[in-house]
Amino acid sequence: MRIPALTLALLFSLFQQLLWGQYGIGIQGGPFYSTGAWEANEELQEKRGWMAGLQWVEGGKHSLGFRVGLDAGQRSYSLRANHELDGRREEFTSVSTLVWLTLELRWRLSSKHRIFFELGPSVGAEVHERRVGSRASGGVNMVTGRAEEGIPVDEVERGFAVRDGRWRLGVTGEWPILDRWLVTTGVHLCPGVGNWAREHGYATVDASLRAGLLYVMGSGLVRGQQR
Repeated sequence: MRIPALTLALLFSLFQQLLWGQYGIGIQGGPFYSTGAWEANEELQEKRGWMAGLQWVEGGKHSLGFRVGLDAGQRSYSLRANHELDGRREEFTSVSTLVWLTLELRWRLSSKHRIFFELGPSVGAEVHERRVGSRASGGVNMVTGRAEEGIPVDEVERGFAVRDGRWRLGVTGEWPILDRWLVTTGVHLCPGVGNWAREHGYATVDASLRAGLLYVMGSGLVRGQQR
């Protein structure tokens, strides 16, 4: 089986970065806000959250680099919809705790400043969720002929399940403050799909703001014309 030349070139470039790259490790965090697509516009409301964690990056002056992020955070929202499986009406607010793993390629956009365009997948696993609201019982009042009112729910779900998958693309700047220390800032868009509570699946776009601190472990200086 032949491997395309472009794939070989990309693999070779990444191998070079692993051997001779300039690495950095640090912390990051910030808020994100979600916009729903299609039915999510009507059924999901107050979609927002935050995440914070570790970042491991590589990126030189003229080369392709990468970024690995491991974050934990929370996503909160309110939902008003009929369940896809049993058709029952559900109305509740939810706070979900997730862990995200992000793998991105990064390209330097400026020869004078450490500004990068980043693109890659992000996968989120839910470890805890609390839902408070009401759920229709599905029964009918024999006297009035109307559907019975919803029953209150306050439920907690624990475990480890992949509930969020999306692409992350945006721009990050790294600004020197000390010899090997940099402040990082970034703006990203993250389109994708997620499983939002009891099998409700929606497509959304997250807009995130990031700030962090990075320590450069490579031998080159971070200022001037160095890597």
